[in-house]
Amino acid sequence: MHKLFLPGEITERLNCCDRIEPLRKHPANPLLVADRPWESHVLFPCVLRDAATGTFRMWYQAVKTMADRHNPAAPMVDNWEPQHAMYLCYAESADGLAWSKPEINRLKVKEYGPNNIVVVDSGFIGGQGTVIEDDTDPDPARRFKLMIYDNDGKGRDGIRTAVSPDGLDWTFVGPFPFLPSQDTPSLWHDRRRGRYVAFLKTRLDGKRARTISVSEDFENWSEPRVLLAPDLADAPTVEFYAQHAFHHWGHDLALLTRYDLSVQHLDLELITSADGISWRRLPTRPCLLRPGEWGAWDCGGVFSGIGHVLDVGGESGIYYAGTQRRHDPLLPLPHEPADSGIGLATFAPGRLAGQQFTGDGWCQTIPFRCPGGRLTLNAVAHKPMTVEIHSAGYGGSLAGFTRDACEPVSGDSQTHAVSWNEHATLDALRDRFILLRVYGSKGVVFGFEIQDR
Repeated sequence: MHKLFLPGEITERLNCCDRIEPLRKHPANPLLVADRPWESHVLFPCVLRDAATGTFRMWYQAVKTMADRHNPAAPMVDNWEPQHAMYLCYAESADGLAWSKPEINRLKVKEYGPNNIVVVDSGFIGGQGTVIEDDTDPDPARRFKLMIYDNDGKGRDGIRTAVSPDGLDWTFVGPFPFLPSQDTPSLWHDRRRGRYVAFLKTRLDGKRARTISVSEDFENWSEPRVLLAPDLADAPTVEFYAQHAFHHWGHDLALLTRYDLSVQHLDLELITSADGISWRRLPTRPCLLRPGEWGAWDCGGVFSGIGHVLDVGGESGIYYAGTQRRHDPLLPLPHEPADSGIGLATFAPGRLAGQQFTGDGWCQTIPFRCPGGRLTLNAVAHKPMTVEIHSAGYGGSLAGFTRDACEPVSGDSQTHAVSWNEHATLDALRDRFILLRVYGSKGVVFGFEIQDR
């Protein structure tokens, strides 16, 4: 059992405040750039890791300017002109840092020669494909699943779905459109609950917003409903562009791509969910990843990638797309390096959010059912920290598990072992609803783990 000390999930505290750790951009970024004839830009990475070989596998969107496809009568798709074609392409890496684009030669070989294209839009424009590997499906031909936006330029646009035995050869399934959405949908495989979740894009009151649809079988989907929209606490120019969900340290988390029209760039906000369907924003609406400095490869905006949080060199890694171009650019760039690219942002495992002590104080979790077992803290304790166990409701601290009986922990560790004079574990509290109260002075407590032996 893992839990983070997330903002909004602390019942009480003293001299303690929310702590959010921004994602750290890898110094080797961008890791993948547009360098093939069919790539004018590269965007929207979706990265999985092969459990058998350890290979990192990436599906990404290549945007190709096609002057001969110009259709003045076709509508704009967000800020994309009709002459752009969209290809879903494939890349591989042994370490998650150095990427190759294998010549798999499935599509467009006549036009481009050997290439790594695996899906082509149906005629006008498409975008942001999500690939999942689904080992729960008994049909090996459906082991990989794809959700992608498509537009045929003839009045049909929305979600298409496809299946594949290997992630390279794809067969579209179901009608088109399958679900209503503008561009930038994303698919999340909620393995804990055995279902598929589609995060879709719409407009509410003229602003970009998110809707959601759920399926148990990848064939029958619920009626989409409104999920998130800008509110009065947002600047009037803020809209929601995309969303990427993942499971980390016992929580359902997501990165919400915010678009600010006033500066024409995009950043990433951390949001959470208790059930994987109803999502909420944290009290401070923290930004985890911002565009780079003027002239950097990602100075115009960052888009969240899609997929699991992966271990990359001992760090938790999230892939993202960046572009030098602001959403609707006016000013020229100071120079002309790569216009877009795909990079990696990392954070220490289990240390995305927590509680910061600002003096002698404490913070207390929401109630949870104790599984029994050994308790460890993920914390940076510049001064000793102790843990007290409280009963739910008004019962107060429990005998034998008080602060005075706790052996203090100090230093930087993700696995500080917590014990009390008469108790090395929480076995005596098994199946009871309890709260953890952590006392500290200088440092940060990020979360805890209870290992049921």
